[in-house]
Amino acid sequence: MIRKATTLFLFALALASLLVPGQAFAQIDPGTKILIQYDRLVGVLWVPERLPEACEYQEHWYLFPEYRYPGNENPIDTLIRHDPDQHFENLEHFLDTMKSEFPDGRPITTVAIEHRDDCP
Repeated sequence: MIRKATTLFLFALALASLLVPGQAFAQIDPGTKILIQYDRLVGVLWVPERLPEACEYQEHWYLFPEYRYPGNENPIDTLIRHDPDQHFENLEHFLDTMKSEFPDGRPITTVAIEHRDDCP
């Protein structure tokens, strides 16, 4: 059985690949994003700044109880939109803010690995 963390990571990669037309890469630009399903806010995604040559980085997702995992049995559109009004200095600031504003949510961290010639 696939562990929940692995499933979430694979979902994040699949979702991110849908955001880039043509050849898909899983990279999500740094900053704060909001997750929308059925025209409702269902989560917040924060990616810290990183060097352009970074081969690995983390994405920090904070999902609300209304968030639904897309899949074959649950076809659902999930939009990821940039949120220029929110800025977080670090992971602690992001998590503290999310837990304060949305205490029923759950934090998830994924690791994204670049597959380029200059990455091991």
